[in-house]
Amino acid sequence: MTKNSITCVVLAAGSSVRFGGTKQLAQLHGKPLVKSAVDAANESTADYVLLVIGNHSSEILEKIELGRAQMVYNRDFETGISSSIRCGIANVPDDCSGAIVMVADQPFLESKHLDLMIAEFRKDPTKIVVLAHKGEPRNPVLIPKAMFPDLENLKDDVGAKDVVRKSRNVKVLEIPDSRVFLDVDTKDSLLELQTESEN
Repeated sequence: MTKNSITCVVLAAGSSVRFGGTKQLAQLHGKPLVKSAVDAANESTADYVLLVIGNHSSEILEKIELGRAQMVYNRDFETGISSSIRCGIANVPDDCSGAIVMVADQPFLESKHLDLMIAEFRKDPTKIVVLAHKGEPRNPVLIPKAMFPDLENLKDDVGAKDVVRKSRNVKVLEIPDSRVFLDVDTKDSLLELQTESEN
């Protein structure tokens, strides 16, 4: 019986237009958002970790330690998130049965949440595994290798959730804590979280 190796693909190549700055390096809890994502992936039971960067790449590499993560550069990052997904999937090692596609701006997502997905996937590696809150699928998603072509066909700013929506073979893992899914889109949302954590 094979182990069904998994790669975590951390998407951190975007231009952060709504944020208005280098969102990947914005600090929360004393570390950059992208570092929180890379740490969660590195500490998980995933076999490989890929960090997809594009905009502000040299700045990001200067400021964070990759640990066991491998860097992948997306030269087409300006065309939207789909290009980062395609870039990450193209670099997933051949021995992998699936890949977790995760974003770099969910600071409350932890390795234990990724491990839940991995454990569930290993029971049936043909199924998409997705975390959800109140039944609504959210990021991250774990996509089986057989569905990588669907990810490679994504266009523009369409993410992996589009593949989830179109599939019937999905295992949904309910997470009661909505904070896990909080993403930092604007400087105001970051400020709100920083203020909360100080109180």
